[in-house]
Amino acid sequence: MIPTTEHVPSRRRSPLRDLFWTGVQALVLFLVLSALIGRFEVHQISMEPTFHEGQRVLVSKLDSLWSNIFVRTAHAAESPTSSPFALKRGQVVVFYRTPNRTEDALIKRVVGLPGDTLEIRDGKVLINGSVLEEPYLHDVTTTCNSQCGPITIEADHYFMMGDNRVNSLDSRSFGSIPAAQIVGRVVLRYWPFNQLEIFP
Repeated sequence: MIPTTEHVPSRRRSPLRDLFWTGVQALVLFLVLSALIGRFEVHQISMEPTFHEGQRVLVSKLDSLWSNIFVRTAHAAESPTSSPFALKRGQVVVFYRTPNRTEDALIKRVVGLPGDTLEIRDGKVLINGSVLEEPYLHDVTTTCNSQCGPITIEADHYFMMGDNRVNSLDSRSFGSIPAAQIVGRVVLRYWPFNQLEIFP
């Protein structure tokens, strides 16, 4: 007797089920990307000439998330105890002035790091007694408001300034910003396309 193989019909996948799981995967991907990357449009002149109104940037939240969860930085970023997740001087960041984040986010440059002693004197920024080289200012002097120093920046705080020092409301007025209020650092200007630029 010749054995016969019994044909088992294959189970057909439901198009609605496939559509549902595709939607779930897309939602998860969207939530992950939203947690790691932010998109912002510049509405300020305080970072001219580096950034202008109407330009759009991508902000990496990864460093801020890791820093807030795992890192507590008590010293300046160049010290041997520095974490690889800590912000570096000269990076451009997006942050909120207050913990409740009800106001518009600001875009500024990190000038002072945790543990730094910062002073503004004779139109220059001094970090730990030495003049800070700031080529992005294009020879614009730094005037002083209420926070002139010498100021020792406390742990997990950063001193922010705009590149357009004459027209920038920044840490010279409202003081240093805690790490928890920092959204992240600017990594890409993607609009306009002809001004595309990656930022370290």
